Amino acid sequence: MIDILITGSSRPQLYPYFWESFNKMIFIRDKKRIIIHEDFVFPGESIKVINWLYKNIPEASVTIDDPAIGLGYSLDTIIRKQLTSKYTFYTQEDWEFEQPVDLDKLMWVMDKNPEINLIFLNKIRNLKMLNDAPQPEFMFSGVKMCLYHSWTFLPGLWRTDFVKKHWRVRQNRPEGYFTNVFGTHEQRMSVDYCKEKIGAYMLGRSMDYRYARHIGNDWRMATWRLENGKPGGVHDENRMDLPFMAPWIKYKERPVRKQGNVVGLLNEEPKELQKYVKENTFNGK
Repeated sequence: MIDILITGSSRPQLYPYFWESFNKMIFIRDKKRIIIHEDFVFPGESIKVINWLYKNIPEASVTIDDPAIGLGYSLDTIIRKQLTSKYTFYTQEDWEFEQPVDLDKLMWVMDKNPEINLIFLNKIRNLKMLNDAPQPEFMFSGVKMCLYHSWTFLPGLWRTDFVKKHWRVRQNRPEGYFTNVFGTHEQRMSVDYCKEKIGAYMLGRSMDYRYARHIGNDWRMATWRLENGKPGGVHDENRMDLPFMAPWIKYKERPVRKQGNVVGLLNEEPKELQKYVKENTFNGK
């Protein structure tokens, strides 16, 4: 049995693309339990989501929060009270999976290698360095993956007991807050420290192309991301999609709320990522 945990927030236009790609690309032979949480950031849109879920994923256990409580607190109750399986595959609904992933195989790998607590699907290429932290490649039971220097809420397979043991929460930016459980930035620059204390890995070898496309770049729903009462963010496929997408995958248009200059967003990203984007976009400046 595996728990599939999906969190969402008022984005009915993204769910069909997410769910279609999940069924095409994420392979599970084992029994699964689907747990979905919808945060009512914009209640009218969330009601559309709930109606879609009941029609298209009737087997799911669906919970809501109205008014919205944010990702951190949405996860809090679910992690503490609802996750019961040895492994949890976590994702938000603003991802579209592009490459096949065999979760049964990855659970087997984690069974054989108890030092692995997270195998996640990258939204960029597996760069060899990020935030000055090395990302060396390893082979575990025949599967290549690259070490990561923090926890992440990108789509990924969790060792549930490890998350439950270390879990703590705050409403805003829960990812960074949870990462701090595992030591300081300086400590996490050490490969040995990250292997021992965190055990987080990106699926694939060094410089592999992404596994998941972020179709929610301009549909940001976190309180600190909202812009004048509307979803925040902006999208530019030339900088945020095409540099990381495998060349054998055909690029498809997805719902776009706001296109424009993403330089400001990219300036918040690690310098290694900024450099890569600049060198791999035709119109990068």
